[in-house]
Amino acid sequence: MNDLLNDTEAWGLLLGAATPWATALIQQPHWTKPVRAVVGAVASGIVGVITVLARGDIAHAQTALTTIALAITASKTFYDGLWQHVGAGPLERATSKSTPGTW
Repeated sequence: MNDLLNDTEAWGLLLGAATPWATALIQQPHWTKPVRAVVGAVASGIVGVITVLARGDIAHAQTALTTIALAITASKTFYDGLWQHVGAGPLERATSKSTPGTW
C-alpha cells in the first residue's frame, strides 16, 4: 500500500475519480452537454497538473502526461459509470445559480 501512495500516477487516478463530485458543485444543469464536457475535462486536467506539481514530478514529462491523462480518464469514467446515475443531478440542481433557460 505504501508504494501505491508514493506513485504519482496512482494519485492522479484516485483524485481524477473524485473530481466529478467537486465538479458537480460548479456544473449547471442548463448548460449544454459540450460545455459541461469541457468544464469536466478542464477541471480534471487541472487536478492532474496539481497532482504532478504536488508530487514534484513536473520535470518528468512521461509521468506528468500519464498522470494528467489518468486524471481526465478516471473522471470521465467515474462520472459516466456511476456518478451521473446516483447523485450528480440533485447536487448540480442544488448548487445551480439560476433557473434553466436564464443563462
